[in-house]
Amino acid sequence: MELKMKYHYSYFIYPYVVKENNYNKYVQRLLKNQKCRPQYFKREKNLSLYNFFLPTVRDYMFKTFGMATNNKEFNTELELKIRDNAFKSSPCAMFEYDIGLDAQAKTEGEDGIFFKIQKIEIICFKTGICFLAIKTDIEDSERFSDLLNFNVKFRDINTEVLGANSFNNIKIQSSTFGDVRRLSEIIREITGSIEDAKKIDMDINRFLTYSYVCLDQENWNEYKPFSEIEKEFFKFANVLNSEFNSNFENERLKIADLGKYIKIGISRAGMNLITSSINTVNYTSLPVEFENEYLYTYIYTLYKKFYFAKVINDFSSHIKGAKAKKEFVDFTNDIWVHELTNNDNGILIEKNIREVLDLRKLYNIAKEQYDVTYKNFKMKNSDMLNKVILILLAASVITNIVNFINLYKLK
Repeated sequence: MELKMKYHYSYFIYPYVVKENNYNKYVQRLLKNQKCRPQYFKREKNLSLYNFFLPTVRDYMFKTFGMATNNKEFNTELELKIRDNAFKSSPCAMFEYDIGLDAQAKTEGEDGIFFKIQKIEIICFKTGICFLAIKTDIEDSERFSDLLNFNVKFRDINTEVLGANSFNNIKIQSSTFGDVRRLSEIIREITGSIEDAKKIDMDINRFLTYSYVCLDQENWNEYKPFSEIEKEFFKFANVLNSEFNSNFENERLKIADLGKYIKIGISRAGMNLITSSINTVNYTSLPVEFENEYLYTYIYTLYKKFYFAKVINDFSSHIKGAKAKKEFVDFTNDIWVHELTNNDNGILIEKNIREVLDLRKLYNIAKEQYDVTYKNFKMKNSDMLNKVILILLAASVITNIVNFINLYKLK
């Protein structure tokens, strides 16, 4: 039986790298871009987000909680300058890309899966690791199979090798972007060069998928257990199309059970939640929580993964090694050793993400590289010190000989 959806959305997350020495200029460029609005978090408005994260993480990722005091906006030239300087010095800067008000772009009689873009977010960390998050939803369809096929197709729209006909069956219901090719162009305009991303093995062609779906309770209830839809869930969690038919022995997939009718599948392809409309909260408050607290948990943990890849690469460079050594110590003290949240579901989700991403293994590799760099640095300093001592000793011997000769002549 075809599964029916009550509510859904999908975020597609694209990680990219900005060179650290260009980071301030990049943020400044975004600030000057009229389509990029800086995001400010306010305690009253974002209270659940504020309470979810512990202070250390909150201060690192959401520094703007303390910037907009008394709900005052930045209007004057001085205030704008203060804002710009604060954004450039903040550990994490976030922007929302203005997609405008779209007119209906669908033509009657057209075939395919139509979707709309609801939001585009830009999240940049001062280390140069950045993320582009695009929120979408498909329209005029309640079929779960359409969501499966859409997620598979959309995550590859940035792939250069695909032909123009590859996306004929998914179409943007938007007058802003025209088609998926124009969207791909805008992504490249925002993210810039891909060279630094290649150096740390970022997948520059495929999005990570972060998707929420609430199934109609007729498909999942007390009389229709999860086992009846389990195969469809595995397709959803692994971002596979509706026609995929194989055994699901995926050791890399972690499943977080947040309740009787809430399951999150976490894999290398993304993080995807499935639930049932049998409980009202599953299509009212849960989707809000998933695209705020849980989304930023996912991105923050992804950030750690890509940072470790970056610092491992930097340790191999003689030029970047010394700076990477200090950055790694700061990262360990400021981020790695600190817990993210006291929320039970948040703790469970982060634990599973860390395991799927092999964060402990990556950290140990980075630590080994740090130890090697530190020892080499000490050896070089020791060699330099020995050379200086030898030079000073030689100079002292020469000086003593000259003094002895002069004293002999005087006699």
